[in-house]
Amino acid sequence: MPHPTHRIRVLSLSALAFILVLPGCSPDKDKFLNRAYHRLTARDNGWFNADEKLRESIATLEQNHIDDFDEVLPVFIYPDEDQAKGMAGEMETCIEKCAVVIDRHSMNIKNTERNKWIDDAYFVVGRSHFYKRSFFDAQRTFDYIGRRFKGQNRQLESKVWLARTLILLEQYARAQTVLDEVRNVKELPKKFPQDELAAVQADLDLHRGKVDDAIMNLERAVDITKERSDRVRWSFILAQLYQMKGLEEKAIAQYQKVVKMSPSYELAFHAQIFQALAYNRGQSEQLRKKLNKMLRDDKHVDHYDMIHYALADLDLKENKKPEGIANLKTSCQVSTTDTKQKTKSYLKLADLYFDDRKYPPSQKYYDSTATLMTEEHPRYEEVTVRAEVLGDLVEQLNIIHTEDSLQAIARMTEEEREKFAKDAIKDRQRQEDEKAAQEAAARDTQVQAVQAKPATPAGGGRGSWYFYNPQQISRGMAEFKKKWGSRKLEDDWRRKDKSGGAVFSEDGDGPEEDGVPELADGEPAWKDPSFYFKDVPKDTAALMASDARICEAMYEAGMIYKERLRDVDNAIESFDGIINRFDDCAFTPEAHYQMYRIYLAKEATGSFIDFGGSTSMAYANIIKERWPDSEFARLVENPDQLERDEARRQIEAAEYDMVYRDFRNRKHMSVINACNDVLRNEPRNHLLAKYRLLKAMAVGGMHELSAFRNALTEVTREHPGTDEAKAAEDILAVLDKGGEPRNEGLPQGNGGSDFKVDMGVHYFVLVHPERGMPINDAKTAISDFNQRYFGDRNIQVENTILDSENQVILLRLFDDRAMAMNYFDKFQKDVGMLAGINDQGAPFFAISPDNYAQLYKNKDVGAYSEFFARNYLKGQ
Repeated sequence: MPHPTHRIRVLSLSALAFILVLPGCSPDKDKFLNRAYHRLTARDNGWFNADEKLRESIATLEQNHIDDFDEVLPVFIYPDEDQAKGMAGEMETCIEKCAVVIDRHSMNIKNTERNKWIDDAYFVVGRSHFYKRSFFDAQRTFDYIGRRFKGQNRQLESKVWLARTLILLEQYARAQTVLDEVRNVKELPKKFPQDELAAVQADLDLHRGKVDDAIMNLERAVDITKERSDRVRWSFILAQLYQMKGLEEKAIAQYQKVVKMSPSYELAFHAQIFQALAYNRGQSEQLRKKLNKMLRDDKHVDHYDMIHYALADLDLKENKKPEGIANLKTSCQVSTTDTKQKTKSYLKLADLYFDDRKYPPSQKYYDSTATLMTEEHPRYEEVTVRAEVLGDLVEQLNIIHTEDSLQAIARMTEEEREKFAKDAIKDRQRQEDEKAAQEAAARDTQVQAVQAKPATPAGGGRGSWYFYNPQQISRGMAEFKKKWGSRKLEDDWRRKDKSGGAVFSEDGDGPEEDGVPELADGEPAWKDPSFYFKDVPKDTAALMASDARICEAMYEAGMIYKERLRDVDNAIESFDGIINRFDDCAFTPEAHYQMYRIYLAKEATGSFIDFGGSTSMAYANIIKERWPDSEFARLVENPDQLERDEARRQIEAAEYDMVYRDFRNRKHMSVINACNDVLRNEPRNHLLAKYRLLKAMAVGGMHELSAFRNALTEVTREHPGTDEAKAAEDILAVLDKGGEPRNEGLPQGNGGSDFKVDMGVHYFVLVHPERGMPINDAKTAISDFNQRYFGDRNIQVENTILDSENQVILLRLFDDRAMAMNYFDKFQKDVGMLAGINDQGAPFFAISPDNYAQLYKNKDVGAYSEFFARNYLKGQ
């Protein structure tokens, strides 16, 4: 064995030799020793550490990622804006380390890089920029690698990452060109990730809406990948795509393959649930058996709601509606943390009741859905509008129910009233006891959950505290939204329990409001029998007032059925109820007229058969006989009068807008003359109040203060109670104080809507008549048009019912008004692919989300068409 002093001497001599050699290892000399030194130090000192840190950061990102199983999962997991900010520090470190490697160890000799690790360093830089979401820097880096390092191992991989970057930048055509370049290489390197190439192509296909192509490429990626986590994820996505295309059997089989791959809990659970949701025909016993077995496993407790939803889906597909509704209600009741699933269950119940015309329970479920649903949900506007409309209807139905109940109590004997009060108190006590038991159980569950949590480990390092870790903050926000939904940041945010909404019963009973009045001894007022009789009508006058409230509520309900819900059968029932119950209430003539209009429309279809004497003529004769001098008699005498009146009002509105435009252009004398002409010659003009106020403002524009006062006073005298009179009074009050009138006093244009000009995000809308081309054929033609001319954009084509005669084909999403108008122009000018769609006179236009919500609510396509022409097509 060598003596220790000898070993020290040998090591010292080796170190001395290495030190003496170092100065000679210049990156400008292409010698073996130079190459060996710079390659070794580039790999081990800088690139390796940077690459490891990048891998760790990506692994952490993927570990913390929460998938949204309501959508097709993304092929690759990328950070959002908040997550990218959390990764920025580590990514900058990776970039700096590799920048040092490139600066000190690059051997660019005769325009050829002799250090084979330099392209790897650039590759880390490019991916670090990518995960920072600095996409343009990443694009430049990957493009540089592809051009600069031809023939080296990272050149083609960089092209694949360039395609990834271009996909996120929505430059789909260029991304396809880059992938084609890689695919056309005659012989790819042995270690080239062909599975990644296929997966990136599938990702691009999905962004472009080419689901069939995505399936083909993802099948190849699953077959050849050696990475287990990728195979599991891509297999799950493949099953989702099969399900999307209606390939139920392939989808169920693919989900079963995923289960056998031992995936993560969430993937395994959803794969089993989605097997049930993909079921469409055949025997469901095995699926039901599997779902019921999952209900007996406590590890699924936070997903019991989803299991019951899947069981409900099976029930509904097999026409077992009562069982389906029961499972949906159970889904809502057992929901714990998954707000999105509770939203789906509420919405499904709301739709089922709505389709069955059971509006009170439907309203409650739509209302609960609206409190949980995020504004980004595609049905958010529809749900909020339905909740509002049905809320108005239920308000009227509640008035009818309340007044009928009070009148029934008024007819009771004393013994019957005493029994009624005892039963009501007993029932209320039962409800209060159940409520208290539920609250106690919830508190116990919360205490147990807190006690079960492990103690927070000690430590004062910056990285150990939650609020110093942006990725943990992002994950926490996602978990919060999953449980509580989108909550406004405010004091006592949790008191309004929007995520734990009760499951309402069809009888209309809901949770009690806070602040129940108390008796003198501190007991709640509902324990006093007199509490239930305080509003009971006690004399003839009170009964007549109650009847008047019922009659008005029945008429308002009938109009909501007829005009806002297009439910003619319930409208007939409401109006007929007024006619049969109230011979001469304030709304009896109008109820007859509405029945006349309904049957006139039925008769116009040509398929109406009269079985009971209910015809438009019968109601017209009653109106002319009982109310011969009424407006309704005039309208039934001239059935087209209503349309003529509406046409006249539109002409009057257009003429007013022209005069108002002159006022805005300060042509005051011209405005005064035009207003005088209308006031003198058109006494039935429905805009007289507007004309009189406009004349007053024009007089004010002439700086004649005394005449201005007189003109404003004339407005208040001739049109008392109108908005114009109030505006005139406000201006007079300002003048009396010696001030100048504010803009609020100015008359406004007669647009008749709340549409607003918006330069931001837009939709494109086509109002498609039911009598036209089949809706699916129209959507297919539009999708083909989009693919041909806007193939690099992921334009979604949807349809929804607007009214009884029209549907809306909605195309989303355009980044701004200019892009939407570019699409409008192309759509309008097409003479081939859109034949039978854009040449039939059906309205189509660009529209902002807010204006679309307004349009869907008021159904006034004509008003928006005018707004669109005035604000979008000006000068065209």
